[in-house]
Formats: sequence, structure tokens, C-alpha cells
Amino acid sequence: MTDHPAHDDVITEDAAARAAADERREGREQPNLGRLLRDARERSGLGLSDLAEVTHVRRVYLSALEEGRYRDLPEDVYTRNFVRLYANAVGLDSAPLLDQYVRERQSALGRTTLETRLDRDRQAATSLRSGQTRPAPAHLRPALPTWLIGPWLPTLALVVVVVGLAVWGYNGLFGGSGAATPTAAETPASPADGAAATTPTGQSPGASLAAPTETPADAAVPSQVLVSIVTTPPGAAITIDGFPVPGVTPLLDVPVTAREGRVVRAELDGFEPTEVRADLRQDADLSLTLSAVGAADAGAAGAVAGSDGDLTITITDTTWLEVYRSTARNEGERLVYTTAQPGASYSFAPPVFVYTGNAAGVRLNLSGQDLGPMGSPGAVLGRAFPE
Repeated sequence: MTDHPAHDDVITEDAAARAAADERREGREQPNLGRLLRDARERSGLGLSDLAEVTHVRRVYLSALEEGRYRDLPEDVYTRNFVRLYANAVGLDSAPLLDQYVRERQSALGRTTLETRLDRDRQAATSLRSGQTRPAPAHLRPALPTWLIGPWLPTLALVVVVVGLAVWGYNGLFGGSGAATPTAAETPASPADGAAATTPTGQSPGASLAAPTETPADAAVPSQVLVSIVTTPPGAAITIDGFPVPGVTPLLDVPVTAREGRVVRAELDGFEPTEVRADLRQDADLSLTLSAVGAADAGAAGAVAGSDGDLTITITDTTWLEVYRSTARNEGERLVYTTAQPGASYSFAPPVFVYTGNAAGVRLNLSGQDLGPMGSPGAVLGRAFPE
């Protein structure tokens, strides 16, 4: 007689094991980069048009990032900067997102042309510095014509030997003669080349080969380097020797021609331009600080102390912040439109409308009275303060 209850228990245990495996498999699945960015943008209450205005990145590129359409995005170095600007605008840490972007793009497209070329340049530079040479593949080595293989080969070898002996005898007869005055071809030799300046005619025939030994070190200098540039505040336009760099700061791994003494200039509306002279013969990270233009511009940026009757806004956590000279969003003069960082402070006389993507990170004070945070963490809120 079959024990049906025991058989049912086995079936139940197998089904439970499969269900648990499905749950674990689903738990391991991580949201893709586009989903993470889109969710953060929606939590901040921003549309794609708002984000494009904040980051200065075209809306079509932002949409391609959210949808994972990597073939519709520009070169890898520019897309990395788009990811960083997007993350900063919605209050996310850009470092893990950049790592996830690299994995997803390589999975979709493979290695970029820039990555392949830079890796090849690094390998070539390492070989030159170590003095090693790599033999050419067999299929690339020139083959001797078939007519040289056979009875002509000994004759050709004999001709080469005779010509070599003739050249050697000529150099021995005339190269070592005691001419009193050095020739024009000998005068450029200098002590830096390792030759004796007092006896130019006494050099051996191989002395002229000393100069080319410096070329491997010169050849090791890369033709291009990668430069990252950040400014305080961000959003500045960058030029290098007068040539504009695509996008605005912060900029990550921008490929530029390797050269010494390049002039890097940063410009941002409302701030004095600033520039530095940098040695860009190797990869570099540059940081520039811009100063506000006059007290009026500083007040417009919110960096002035409040007076009686003013509304003071203090940032305690990273948040998207908009402030308008009105009692409604997107009306009147726009006073603030940025991703505010902890420690920033703004003060304005009402009427003022405050809009934030993280209400807990915005603390308000009206006429000296502390109103506390605008709301809970991550809350998207707007609040009006009439005149």
C-alpha cells in the first residue's frame, strides 16, 4: 500500500525549495543604472527638461541614460561626465553609479575605442621604458623573393661583404687623417652628447650614434592625457588654451593633447573668470575656485546675512533647491536653482517660494524665529512666504 502523505510531503518540500531559490534569484537582481537615475529624479520632483537645464546636458542624452540606450550616447569620456552631473543633480553618490555604468556599457558595447587605444599606448610606453622590443608576428615579416633563394644567394652575400670592406677601408684611410681644422659637420658636437669638445676629429665612427639613444625616453611621452576638472561652484565652462571643452564642470577624464604650460580657464555667469597654467604631460586632476562678482551678485547667490523680516534658508543635507521671488513655483524672479550642499545659507526678503527635493535637509528661520526643517527626509515640498 502506497504511503501517499509521505509522497505529498516530498512534493511540498521540492516546491518550497524551488520557491526559495526563485526568491533568492530575484533578490540578487539589482536595478539597472537607468532605473536608479529615473527613480531619484522622480523623487526629486524633476522632469527631464528641468534636469537638462540644471546639468547643461541635452535631454536626448538624459533619456538615453535612463533607458539604457548606450549606442545613442556619445564617446565614453563624455557619457561618464553626464552620469556624474545627473547623480549630483538628484543627490546621489556618483562613484558607485560610474562603476555600474562602466559594467553596463561594456556588457552592451564592449570596450570603447578610447579604452583600447589608451591600453595600447600604455603597453607601448612600458616596452620602450624597459628597453624591450617585441618581434613582429610571423605573418607580418617580409619574405625573401623566391629568386634570391638558390644560386644567387652566395653571390649576393659576397657583394655585401666586398661593399662593407670598401666602406670600412675608406673610413680608416680618410676618417682618421690629422686635419687641423674641424669640418662644419663636426662642430655641432657638444659635451652633452658625450663627445670630447677639444678633439672633434678624433671621434670614432660610432660616436655619432650617441644622440639617438635619447629618443626612447621622448617616445614614451603619451600623445594624449586625461584631465579631470572641478570648480567651486560647479557648472563652469572650461577652455584649454582658448579651445572650449564640451560640457560644464565637474568634468571627468577629458582627453587633451599632452603639452607643458597649458592655460586652463573657467568661466561662470556671476563669477570672476579664473585660470591656471598647468603641465599636462601626464594625467592630472585640477581644482579651481571662482569668486562672486560684487556684493549684489553675492546676495543673489544667497550668501548674505538676513535682516529683520527676512527668510533664512540653511542647508543641512544635500538637496535640490529652488527659490522664487513670488508665492508659486516657476513664477517671478528665480533666485536659487541648484543642488545645495550642507553648510550653504541663503537669505531673502518675502515674498519667497521655496521648493525642495529633500525637505529634511532645509531648515527655515523667519524674522529670527526658527521654523525647523521643512519636512521629512526625501519629501518633495514647496512652501510660500507672502510679503
